[in-house]
Amino acid sequence: MNRPLKTFGIIAGNEITDSARSRRVIVMVLLYVVGAMAATALFIKFLQSVETQLVTSLGLAAPRDAGSVTATLWKSDMFRRMLTGLAGDRALAEKLLAVPPLALFYGWLSFAFTPVLVMLTASTRIAEEIATGSVRFVMFRAARSQWCLGKFAGQAVQIFGALLLSAAGAWVVGYFRMHSFEPAASARYMLLFAVKAWIYALPFLGLALAVSQLFSTPNLALAFGFVSLVGMSVLSRVSAWLAGDGWRRAWDIVNLLTPGGHRQSLWWGDAAHLLPAIVYLVALALVYLLAGYARFSRRDL
Repeated sequence: MNRPLKTFGIIAGNEITDSARSRRVIVMVLLYVVGAMAATALFIKFLQSVETQLVTSLGLAAPRDAGSVTATLWKSDMFRRMLTGLAGDRALAEKLLAVPPLALFYGWLSFAFTPVLVMLTASTRIAEEIATGSVRFVMFRAARSQWCLGKFAGQAVQIFGALLLSAAGAWVVGYFRMHSFEPAASARYMLLFAVKAWIYALPFLGLALAVSQLFSTPNLALAFGFVSLVGMSVLSRVSAWLAGDGWRRAWDIVNLLTPGGHRQSLWWGDAAHLLPAIVYLVALALVYLLAGYARFSRRDL
């Protein structure tokens, strides 16, 4: 192993070790796992409430367990039309109907809230070390670029582990609380969605660490990180809405430069959609990270 790669690996390992020593990784795991389990429990309770109202209106006995009616309704034309409207693509909606309802809910949950949790846990990491001055001791043994990339890799590993544990937590809740739960199929799809959510989270991690490189105060980095997250989300939605023919195709390019522009592709299961999305998202992660590094490389530490 050459020296730059070895240094990169040491920094990534130190980031994980430091998070474990300071219990930061425990807080991260609790945020992901407890959040996923609580949201899954609420979803099952809501599902049971909807099912009770539905069968009561039909004059039938109320179901005792959540999911006993949903398994039938999931294949109905009404649900197909609703899912088509949400997905914006009939072919994609047909594919998603093969996914167990609870696994599909976990997929939506992980895509929706992982960027927020990434910004909450990662946007202060570099700013903290700049504020304490500890970064100066590292710079004697590693280049700034190696240090930033090592930080990124260490955080990425932690997020991946937290997402896997959150999927396991949601699966456990479904197993004990949902009557029509499909253990094997749900486990497979939840694991797949956890991996996809991790890939989707990488650009937001790059954005969080880019912001962290700009500030010497962790609170400012955190605040500006959330401003950047909201701005990125708004830009993605606006560009998707304004995109069209002629000169409006330029908005397609803008949308491609945001993580949200590739989220729908991750819902597909075929390589034709997944591989380009993965390449784009990893590239965006590095572009965002390097945008912050352009300023960090010239800072007087």
